Amino acid sequence: MTLKTYADKKWLKYFTKEIKQQYMKDVHVGAYPNGIIVNEKLHGFGVFDEKFRFVKSSSQVRKNNGNFYPKFNHDNIPYIDADAVFVGNVYKAFGHFLLEHMNRAYVALDKKYKNMKYVLINNKSVNPVPGYMFSLLELLGVKKENIIILEQTTRFRNVYVPDQGYNLPVYSSTEFGKIFDKIAKSVKTPKTVFDKIYVSREKLNSRKTYGEEKIQNIFKKNGFKIIYPETLPLEEQIGLVRNCKVLAGCAGTALHLALFMKPGGTVIQIKRNKLNKDNASAQYLINETKKLDSVFVFGSVETTKTDHFSSTPQIIGINKYMLDFFNDFGFKITNKDLEPDTKGFEEYEKALAEYTAEHGSKFMEKVKHKFVHFSSCIIPGRYNRSVYRRWIKRKFNIQ
Repeated sequence: MTLKTYADKKWLKYFTKEIKQQYMKDVHVGAYPNGIIVNEKLHGFGVFDEKFRFVKSSSQVRKNNGNFYPKFNHDNIPYIDADAVFVGNVYKAFGHFLLEHMNRAYVALDKKYKNMKYVLINNKSVNPVPGYMFSLLELLGVKKENIIILEQTTRFRNVYVPDQGYNLPVYSSTEFGKIFDKIAKSVKTPKTVFDKIYVSREKLNSRKTYGEEKIQNIFKKNGFKIIYPETLPLEEQIGLVRNCKVLAGCAGTALHLALFMKPGGTVIQIKRNKLNKDNASAQYLINETKKLDSVFVFGSVETTKTDHFSSTPQIIGINKYMLDFFNDFGFKITNKDLEPDTKGFEEYEKALAEYTAEHGSKFMEKVKHKFVHFSSCIIPGRYNRSVYRRWIKRKFNIQ
């Protein structure tokens, strides 16, 4: 797989360091007779064996950080006389669900586990549970009646705990990629398919990327079909991406649909923030898992520097890196395309002013985050610290 980057040296150094840590991992499945799947809501979750010992592989790990496991009442635990697979958690963010809560579902591809109960812990009391969670598991071959949304701690005849097949953004596995191959093959091919697709953020209700309309129009003039994933049924999204050869768009959840692409395709990701921190390493790991070529383009022209995960308004446009990318890939662009995006900048500056009025300056926001971080260190207990952080962030009106 090839990698091309169009960015400054500072970001390239950061990105190179990030992806050097990545690797492919072998995964295994542990079996625990009379195992207990614990849901103590915000107090913690996970799997325990029959002697009430925490099963370490059930920890939900991102990089090196895992969830804290709970204390729970060992008496009168409800029992279900069935074999169960611990899948993960109910999680409202589609992209994170794909990467972090479907990453154990590869066991459904093995006949041994096919007809077992598949358990998702609803530790945040999400209601209603998003339908795509059921759809993805059903497309994988799990019967809907075998999907359990676990609201309370429960013991099962046997609990099977698969290792995480993907750890954002450290490692992946062949098995993780096979999950999405199976799902994609279960979807009907749309009547019309496209070789090149641009996934737009333009119709998102929040965290819109300003300036994207101008950029995506250039992609459109150069043969890309513009789609708005949130306006399409899940199966249509999967079917379209499964049959495209090039997938482009701004950094974010929509590009994680690359999981459903066939090997040999190309993913073009536009960086929409100026600070180093972004999700490029996570996207790169997806691309490597699915044997896709990677192109990363530094497209941010924001005046207030942000990281990828910021709620501060962001804007992209034609800068040196974007222009180099267009030229290298043979895009046809006109003088009109190169004119300043007056409309985009006006919208961006208005949104930035409104955001600053509500949340304070970027400097003050950083000060608040530092205060939250250091003040929470004196709170004893991981659960108490998490409660405190949520409370103080609401008081400071920050995310």
